[in-house]
Amino acid sequence: MADTKTYSGNCHCGRYRFTLEGIPDITSALACPCRLCSKKGHLWLVPPQDALRVIRDEVGLTSYQSATLKDEFCNHCGTAVLGEHQTGPLKGQLAVNVRAIQGLNPFQIDLEPPAQHVFSCHCGQVQAELLTSLAEHEIKEDNCSSCVRTAYIGTYPAKDQVRLYGTGETFEYRRPPGYSGRVHCKTCGVLVYTNVYGPPATVFDRLPPERKEKALAVYHQNLNLKPLNVRALEDVELESLVIVRSDEGTEGYRLEN
Repeated sequence: MADTKTYSGNCHCGRYRFTLEGIPDITSALACPCRLCSKKGHLWLVPPQDALRVIRDEVGLTSYQSATLKDEFCNHCGTAVLGEHQTGPLKGQLAVNVRAIQGLNPFQIDLEPPAQHVFSCHCGQVQAELLTSLAEHEIKEDNCSSCVRTAYIGTYPAKDQVRLYGTGETFEYRRPPGYSGRVHCKTCGVLVYTNVYGPPATVFDRLPPERKEKALAVYHQNLNLKPLNVRALEDVELESLVIVRSDEGTEGYRLEN
């Protein structure tokens, strides 16, 4: 288990003070590109549930809500302390402004890149951010027995190009032989992303050395993918996308008695 610590924070005048308990080292934050976050320079951290403890509250934070953010700030010194996004991957999650935490230098905080696209289930509990342009990735659809039932349309970015939210609100279906798992929201059932497991690497041992090396390279490249369901993409019309379709059908699909 990673080492954790307790951070202290406050508005500038000190009328509002808090601690964050059981927090791993804070080395990064999210700079939301919405208008309000941009104007106020928020750097957001989403702490674990119940990590925030208010030590002093002499003023009561003033709340201002835009279309994207409920912002809470000290009405004496103006320091923004807390926020709750109304849209996007942070929707409904309490976030703390890293600028209000003692001992942190914002110049030394890694800023997580903003999302280019957001994939979401219908109820919003499970979301994925694609950090690169969708135009950089091929979009594919086939009519295998699984995809025809889920209407899955896939795009295939690398794991480090995707941020996931709400993974604890999911269920995973691994169809035989279990080389991949389709991940659905357990509340609304929408398929959002896929986990890739692949076969055991030992299956390549039977290949000649020159073929094995190439096969393993492709194998490890595929293991590094985090496929996303394009149907979960927010604010994009499917008709505007170039989708490569493979008509393989469902031959060989049989239910066991």
